[in-house]
Amino acid sequence: MNNEQENVLTVIQETQILGKSIKMYGTMNNPLFLSSDVADWIEYSSSNGKLKVSQMMKMCDREEKGIYNVATPGGIQEKWFLTEDGLYEVCMQSRKPIAKEMKKEIKRYLKQIRLTGGTVETGRESEFIDKYFPSFNEDTKLSMVKDLLDQNQKFKDQIDQLEPQAQAYVDLMTAQGYLQFIDVAAMVEIGRNKLFEFLRRCKVLTKQSNYNVPYGRFITNDMFKVITSKSESGHISSVTMISPKGLNYIYALMQKKNVLDKFDTATLLSKIQELEVA
Repeated sequence: MNNEQENVLTVIQETQILGKSIKMYGTMNNPLFLSSDVADWIEYSSSNGKLKVSQMMKMCDREEKGIYNVATPGGIQEKWFLTEDGLYEVCMQSRKPIAKEMKKEIKRYLKQIRLTGGTVETGRESEFIDKYFPSFNEDTKLSMVKDLLDQNQKFKDQIDQLEPQAQAYVDLMTAQGYLQFIDVAAMVEIGRNKLFEFLRRCKVLTKQSNYNVPYGRFITNDMFKVITSKSESGHISSVTMISPKGLNYIYALMQKKNVLDKFDTATLLSKIQELEVA
């Protein structure tokens, strides 16, 4: 096998979400999505229905996309792919209602896979067994399906117990006047990743693993609060919440650096005032 064949991406998982065929490449920890597929999923096209893939790819930073070899009917070709973060970024920036719903459903799907440590989607256990173990007799298949159903239910119960606790704390912070970066990003016309990049350049945030975390001094002075949770599988996730004080600081920083023309200033000021009153 030559190097070109060894480096060809193949589909590692395929499912149906919102009526679209969702194909994943790469690995479960670092999935990749074919750019033309993504454009189709979120209906990123011109008035005549032609997909605007190259324009969509401009929404992403360099680390959120890449060119890889993939097998096509015409042979092995180089194609643009999006990382998981890249997929979420284009979904966030798209104005199509399906984009937000697609982002939510794919995040839920990947979360299930990572928490269960497997790739068997709940409700499709029998399909999985029939596809990968067609030669097994019906009694064996039935037993395997039952085991998968029991295992998936066990992990679903664990997720159902953990999620409300984590969400309740985030809801509490929101009620107390804190916002998530995703909320602030909705007011920022240049996109969430550009905001992260700006705050990293200004030494407000630092990149730790896959998360943008505030420097300690911004946490101790109550500008930010970091909520960290750990799942049963050991996966650690963090959510950074921004206080009115932190939002004011970001606004002042944007003024100082003369980048306010790139932001929805009116909405940002309105939100600051709203949080301060609350």
